[in-house]
Amino acid sequence: MQTGEDKKYSYSNKNRSLFFLILSCSGGAGHIRAAESLHRTSPLTGLPIYTKHYDVLNFTSKLFKQFYAGSYMQMVNRVPELWGYLYDQSEKKAYKKHGLIKTFDKFNYSRYFRMLKELNPDAIICTHFLPYVAITKQLRAKGITAPVFAVTTDFDVHQLWVDPIVERYFVYHAESAWQLHAKNIPLEKIITTGIPVMPEFQLKSNPKTIRTTLGISPDQFTILVLSGGFGMGRVSDIVERINTTLSEMDNRKFNLLIVCGKNEKLRSEIEAIQFPHNIFPTIYGFVDNIHELMDASDLLISKSGGLTSSEAMAKSLPILIVEPIPGQESRNADIIVEHGAGWKSINVWNLGYKLKQIFERPSMIAEARKATQLLAKPNAADEILKYVYKHLTSKVALDSKNS
Repeated sequence: MQTGEDKKYSYSNKNRSLFFLILSCSGGAGHIRAAESLHRTSPLTGLPIYTKHYDVLNFTSKLFKQFYAGSYMQMVNRVPELWGYLYDQSEKKAYKKHGLIKTFDKFNYSRYFRMLKELNPDAIICTHFLPYVAITKQLRAKGITAPVFAVTTDFDVHQLWVDPIVERYFVYHAESAWQLHAKNIPLEKIITTGIPVMPEFQLKSNPKTIRTTLGISPDQFTILVLSGGFGMGRVSDIVERINTTLSEMDNRKFNLLIVCGKNEKLRSEIEAIQFPHNIFPTIYGFVDNIHELMDASDLLISKSGGLTSSEAMAKSLPILIVEPIPGQESRNADIIVEHGAGWKSINVWNLGYKLKQIFERPSMIAEARKATQLLAKPNAADEILKYVYKHLTSKVALDSKNS
């Protein structure tokens, strides 16, 4: 990913490839990961396209970046109910540019536009609304004519994504498209592709083979606990509840994979836990092989972030969702549960009951794994890039015909 701090933004188009500029926002790890998925998939499409990926917050001051990204994480960790309230309230009315975005305009306008003008992309693909909402009125006035495409990163589409400058919206599911159309977006502007995931999620490996590669028992039921890239959530409490529940199943042994992300404090807390004799834990910090950990697992226990949920569905991995953040995660959870691809634990204490149900009825896992196929969209990144390419080339051909 480009830092956005380069003195010059150069782009060489020797082969007359189309250049797609991918813009994300580190207000959440999922937006960055979706953008990287598009960037990584680009050379695999076989199309004459070239991509660069920038985090739009890297064009802001360090203080603004820390505040914008940090305020979200602090809120969802400490007062998730407030986030849910703000999410719902901002959904009820048409978008009005709020203070943070006005600040973005005022202090970061010149650097951001210098990059856009120097790169002069053929298309701008956004995995967060900030890159285009911030400049919707000024973009064309500055002579930047590239069409803007929005790649939404949750199963639902919030009002903040809606903007007249967006030429096409790429959404996860038919229900996502319905919700967006209800916001007065014409159906022809809505494309149902799924959320972009890395190329590694297009393939599935044998669980026993991957477990052996990872150095864990190949024959034991394997549970994966994810905290997200930033190590958010009550992971220690979740692990303690898992221990309490599984310790009662004395006749069974379990692999427990716990990913703590970049949260070193959380990792220390997990490493200090005394695990029952029938649970064999493997504790990770930040990893780049989530696809392998998912292949090795029978059950995922996690929040229901858009990217994590999309990756799990692509890997046919049922998810037990614990305390989803009010707002987008709750809506993601609803769709997963409604399709039978997972279950929702309303709080940490309810987790033990859900686990007992799953193990008392072995068919639940098999049924849920089959249901993931209804939601799995592992080729989303490829489909999005090919659609944008076809859209641009068709438009050029039409303009040439009419001129």
